[in-house]
Amino acid sequence: MPTAGSPKRWQAHAYALTTALLVTALQLYLARHGPSTDAGGGLPGRALTAVSHFLGWELGLALDGWTPDLPARLLDGAVLPLALVFSLYFGAAAGLTLLSASWALPWLLSLTLSSPGPPTPPAELLVKALCGVLLIGLVARHTRRQDAARDRAASTERLHIENAGLGLVEIDLQRRSVQASARFAEMLQLPWQATAVPLDEWLRQLPAPSAQRLHLLLDELGSRREPVFLHELNLTDADGLPYWILLSGQVRADAQDGARHVQAAAIDITARKRAEADLLGVKASLGAQLEDLHRLHELSMRLLVPGTLDTQLQQVLATALQIHGSQHGMITVQEANLPRRSVQIGFSDVPGEALDRMATEGGLCGIAMRERTRVLVSDLQRDPRCHAMRELMARHQLHAVHALPLLNDRGELMGAMSVFLPEARLPSARERAAMDMCANKAAHFIERARSRAELEASELRFESVLDASAVPFAVFSPLHGTRGEVEDFRLDYLNTAATRVLRRTREQVIGRPVLSIHPGFWQQRPDVLTHARRALRQGEPCEFEFTLPADPAGRGPGQTFHCIASPMGSSVALWAANVSDRMHHDQLLRDADRRKDEFIATLAHELRNLLAPIRQAAHLSSATGASEEQKRWGNELIDRQVRHMALLLDDLLDISRIARGALLLRLERAELGSIVSHAVEAVRPLIDAKQHQLLVELPPQPLRFDADALRLSQVIANLLSNAAKYTDAGGVIRLRAEAAHGSLCIEVSDNGIGMPPQSLSEVFHMYTRLGSGDEGKPGGGLGIGLALARGLVSLHGGRISAFSAGPGCGSHFTVRIPLLHISQPAAREPAPHASDETTPPTRARHVLIADDNEEAAQTLSALLQMHGHRVTCAYNGEQAVAAFRADAADVCLLDIGMPLQDGKEVARAIRALPGGERPVLIAITGWGQEADRREAIAAGFDHHLTKPVDPELVLRLIAQAPGAEAASMPSP
Repeated sequence: MPTAGSPKRWQAHAYALTTALLVTALQLYLARHGPSTDAGGGLPGRALTAVSHFLGWELGLALDGWTPDLPARLLDGAVLPLALVFSLYFGAAAGLTLLSASWALPWLLSLTLSSPGPPTPPAELLVKALCGVLLIGLVARHTRRQDAARDRAASTERLHIENAGLGLVEIDLQRRSVQASARFAEMLQLPWQATAVPLDEWLRQLPAPSAQRLHLLLDELGSRREPVFLHELNLTDADGLPYWILLSGQVRADAQDGARHVQAAAIDITARKRAEADLLGVKASLGAQLEDLHRLHELSMRLLVPGTLDTQLQQVLATALQIHGSQHGMITVQEANLPRRSVQIGFSDVPGEALDRMATEGGLCGIAMRERTRVLVSDLQRDPRCHAMRELMARHQLHAVHALPLLNDRGELMGAMSVFLPEARLPSARERAAMDMCANKAAHFIERARSRAELEASELRFESVLDASAVPFAVFSPLHGTRGEVEDFRLDYLNTAATRVLRRTREQVIGRPVLSIHPGFWQQRPDVLTHARRALRQGEPCEFEFTLPADPAGRGPGQTFHCIASPMGSSVALWAANVSDRMHHDQLLRDADRRKDEFIATLAHELRNLLAPIRQAAHLSSATGASEEQKRWGNELIDRQVRHMALLLDDLLDISRIARGALLLRLERAELGSIVSHAVEAVRPLIDAKQHQLLVELPPQPLRFDADALRLSQVIANLLSNAAKYTDAGGVIRLRAEAAHGSLCIEVSDNGIGMPPQSLSEVFHMYTRLGSGDEGKPGGGLGIGLALARGLVSLHGGRISAFSAGPGCGSHFTVRIPLLHISQPAAREPAPHASDETTPPTRARHVLIADDNEEAAQTLSALLQMHGHRVTCAYNGEQAVAAFRADAADVCLLDIGMPLQDGKEVARAIRALPGGERPVLIAITGWGQEADRREAIAAGFDHHLTKPVDPELVLRLIAQAPGAEAASMPSP
């Protein structure tokens, strides 16, 4: 054994110290370059420290007692530390394997070193093995606890990271694998897997744009030198919507094989990016609005410079066009009581007529003014409202319109402004707001210009209106006496009408006292100055009347004035309205009222004249002793009188329609000869009854033109009837018509009683009757025939005049009507074939009659039954519907004004029943207006007849109706 001071002992200590220093250096290296959790003070570090001290101790002992079996002892002493290290880094199984292998090592060493036996006794070897197993178990248990603690710490760390909204990902660029946290998979909208997945398979699960952007990012990270990176990644979800994540991490290279690993944390920054985009949009919008306000401010500054309204509107329109990015626009001004006018930009090559259409009903300005609201058209070629202007807009490559009415603060329409856009789109909110501002400015300047014009006009009108007024007006200033009383008035102002009343010029009377004008006249009429003093004293207007002779000296007819004396500051304004005409008009009204009473009396007289023979003929027809000839004569008389009464009612309705403007002409191609023939046929019974001679002169060739033949025939018939009434028996009536200078001239003259010259201006007035209308005189009538003729001629655009040389000299009436589309064919048209006028054979029909007038229904029923028809009667609307439901009729004659259900409701109910579309519905009513006819047709009627109806017409309509009973009946 070496001694304490022997060289071998010091050498053993030196080896132990050197070994400890080497192990410590290894620890420091691992602490700096190895894993951060284990290199310093962790379990591997402590194990290395223990192993170093153990080896140093063993080595010292071995050197201290150097023997030939030193290698075996060294190996035996190093087995347990090596087994602990293996179990620490490679697991307990590796440590136990190494410890088991140490059983064979002594024999191998003894054989190698030619030792006589194992260096270690079996008992010592067993004790060492048990101690090694125990130590390896403790190390493994401690390692598992530390791994579990690390796992818990890592899980806690991942949980904190996940709760903080961060996603983690690690990508091995060498092995093409990726390990991602659940949060990161959720960010990429992918299913999460706890284990690593292939990178390419992971990328294929992403939408193509997102996969491409990630692939480019990984290529960039694989080639960059800087380990730390921060990148905003723009991705696209499955719906194609963009979203953003922020990646922050590092690129780490493996020390052994140089593989690059990307470790990164990610956070969803979509909300921030969208907020940034919104912020940029708001910033851009605010910038645009600021620019718009700057333009509007410049516009306001330019508009401060005086100029015409058109110039100011041009500047407003130019600003609106700049904001919209357009070069075409228009402002239409709606002038009160004046035609519309407009200003435009960009349409200088458009004709004025087309511009007028754009500014009115055919354009968007007209629509905006009519609807009084904003009009937006995103596509001019598709909007039906822009049909009239599509070609013009296409020529200028304009596709959208923004139009706005110009309204003032009171909501009054001032005009409209339109901006035409070069692309098909709707204006933005900024453009709408700017358009509102521009429209307000335009409306303001239009109103200001209008107010200025009205003010200037009112200042000019004040004197011009007063001067042009027919009402005398004057301003008086009081002249006080010595005691302060008003002795006289000074004339400060008077208009032209007042100068005519005073028969003096302004220069002769202005500034003079009133009493000095026509001395003595005012003293005879002190009431004028008295009322002026009272108005000035009481401070309120007072009214009075006085009569002023045409000659101030008192000679000639007087004029009556209604005066109002009104205080005007310290002066008095005097209005003197000439009421002489009013009195005359009052007299005219009294005369008109008298004529109305005479008309009512005459109407009653005419109706009685018509009813008397009807009553007598009815009595004659019912008499038992009457012959068939007498009955036939009575029936003809009744029919004639009823027709005459119907004509009277038609005339009254026509004159009422003309007065209300409700009578409309039905213009169609008419032939003069046919019109005259129908007129002559209508008045032939009256002419023949008075044995007049009628001479008719017409053009040799047929004359065709556009007119309402029925109304024009009615005019001629009224003139002929008027001539026949006011011409003694056996007189001569002449009707002459010719076409010349584009107008039709119709003249009706007679040698009758004539008219006084003063009656010529009144002959066409309502209720005016010639010849005094006494029963014994040749006149008569209702006094509406000529008034009706004048109204019908006026509707044709013509005029009618009357002339007479005086009483007993006859009358001459002339009608002139402008001709439209005149044609004079060389030959007459062939007459219609006889077969065209063939009346269909009479067939038995089932007819339903509904009328609340039972006698009218029963009379018509008897007439139809006499012609072989089967008739059912109902006396109100409900009965009519029930009767049709019980037994469907072929023809329904329905009165309109029935109780419970009127005729229109009955017609609708019948049409709604099964088979209700088959019968012919005929309205028989006393309501004969055109609107009544339209309403009846709309309710389902086929025909509309006005009472009293022509029985022949009713029978003809029934005969033409389809029916279930096909048996032919003989004609009556």
